[in-house]
Amino acid sequence: MMPTKKTKCRDLWRGIRRHPLRIVVYAFAAFSVLWTVIEALNSFLPGVTIEGGYALTIMILVSVCYGLNRFWKPSKIEIRIATSNTKIEVFFGDLFEQPGLRGISVTEFFESELGVPVSEKSLQGLFFKRCFGGGVKDFDNQLKDELKGVPSEEVVKRLGKTKKFPIGTTALIEVAGDKYIVFALAETDPETCKADSDVTKMWIALHCLWQRARIESGGHPLNVALIGSGLSGIGLPSRDLLNLIILSAITETKENRITEVIRIVLHPDRFEEIDLRDVKKHWEE
Repeated sequence: MMPTKKTKCRDLWRGIRRHPLRIVVYAFAAFSVLWTVIEALNSFLPGVTIEGGYALTIMILVSVCYGLNRFWKPSKIEIRIATSNTKIEVFFGDLFEQPGLRGISVTEFFESELGVPVSEKSLQGLFFKRCFGGGVKDFDNQLKDELKGVPSEEVVKRLGKTKKFPIGTTALIEVAGDKYIVFALAETDPETCKADSDVTKMWIALHCLWQRARIESGGHPLNVALIGSGLSGIGLPSRDLLNLIILSAITETKENRITEVIRIVLHPDRFEEIDLRDVKKHWEE
């Protein structure tokens, strides 16, 4: 999908507001290159003369256009999965505003207490505050029904729940007509309650998420955040995490279709870390 003119202007303006001097640097660099080339042509090709206000105006316009083009970064891309009718949309936005099924990663204990067990700054914490108003009784009731019969292990912990489930365990939670798949991504230290995960656990968790989404999506879009970028401790750069999620989605889709649209919704704070032009180019090569 090609970005619209309105979207391009919005993305460009966002960049200018954040780094107003960077466009000047790009334009000046382009102007310097053009000036060097023209001086070389005038010196070594006597029959060629490029000078005057007209030439200067063109040089300035070309330099500014180059600077704007170099400065612009898209806020949304689309990746088509070959031999399928599925597309992956990657964009900056709010996960909770996207229509369709939403995936929320949690720890193996499916914690629900805000504070030490669940940080208010995490996506899970935001999920509780925005969807349950901070109260999690309904969440726990639905979770109890969903995980009934799932193998678990009792663990002595300093805080929070004590029933541990395997990485990749999923549960469907419904709130005000919206559906969420919560899935176990990270392990938890019993003493510190610190979450910890790695690439292997993330791949298993994603595999289980896609499997559950096949059953629950009903053809509606599936929305996920930049899984592994928060407090789960995977430690990969944002772009590598994004590419891992895309690879997992493509691999799973080629084996068996998940749904028609998979959205990876990035928090706006990641705009400086991830250049979606590079991501799209990587998957189109």
